[in-house]
Amino acid sequence: MAKNVKINSVIYAEVPQVSIPLAEGEGSAVFYDTSGATASSGDILNGKSVFLGSGSVIGTMTDNGAVSGSIAKADGAYTIPAGFHNGSGSVRISKEEQAKLVSGNIKSGVTVLGISGKSSVVDTSDATAAAGTIVSGKTAYINGTKVTGSLTTVSVSQDSLTKILTVE
Repeated sequence: MAKNVKINSVIYAEVPQVSIPLAEGEGSAVFYDTSGATASSGDILNGKSVFLGSGSVIGTMTDNGAVSGSIAKADGAYTIPAGFHNGSGSVRISKEEQAKLVSGNIKSGVTVLGISGKSSVVDTSDATAAAGTIVSGKTAYINGTKVTGSLTTVSVSQDSLTKILTVE
């Protein structure tokens, strides 16, 4: 905020800063009007100092540097700590969970985080077969479980005539 300054009876309007020469040519002192400053110690890095309208203020904001974290569950979250961050940190899905994101673990027709499901991974919950209805030695999946068939014969009836057939 600029102020009117009076030096040697001369008024200078709207001056944002004043440089005052020090005795014996040792440089100068610079005056800045900081009365409009709104920062507090929590807005300034720990160990740093500034001059505000109230005088010198020492910072208390934590310097977290590069903040990194990982998420290991679908409903997981990472809480970013309060304070300063240098911008080079990252939050990622944990390596253990990333390793599980493969096509063979995802149902056909579903995409998870850019990974498409494998065509052979299908929902078998509506399957009605049983081992006795699957040809012996052949396999099928029922409700996600691999079942080996045990069917060796089939009974066929027509017009009061019944035949037993061997399935090979």
